[in-house]
Amino acid sequence: MSKQGGRGFTLLELMAVVAMTAILSSMALSSYSEHVRRSERIAARAVLLEAAGWMERRFSVQHSYLGADGQIPILPAELGQSPRSGAAKHAISLAGGQTHAAAYQLQAAPVAADKCGTFTLDHTGARGLIGNDAPFAECWGR
Repeated sequence: MSKQGGRGFTLLELMAVVAMTAILSSMALSSYSEHVRRSERIAARAVLLEAAGWMERRFSVQHSYLGADGQIPILPAELGQSPRSGAAKHAISLAGGQTHAAAYQLQAAPVAADKCGTFTLDHTGARGLIGNDAPFAECWGR
């Protein structure tokens, strides 16, 4: 009298486990992807603040945000992208029409589409966003 059954999983049980695993994996992947994007935004804001410090040091020496030739200065290479090394996630630049002897506006534009759009920071310390789909507080922090 050998007893058949009870020695494995049915196809239905196996498919249910595969479906649950797929659902949990997709939730974890989207959460992880958002975490990575948030980290990239934080790094971009940090480089933007460093570039603002560089501009302020220039102003304290030259009494102008422009170069000695009266032209818009070029940011040092290490301040031109975020992260500083590797593949750029944000391009850091001075906004041409916003930069003159007494004022500037820095921008951190995402290389790929991002819900926060382009971060801006000006000579007064005013922070802004251009082309954002997310709330200001979510992008710049509280």
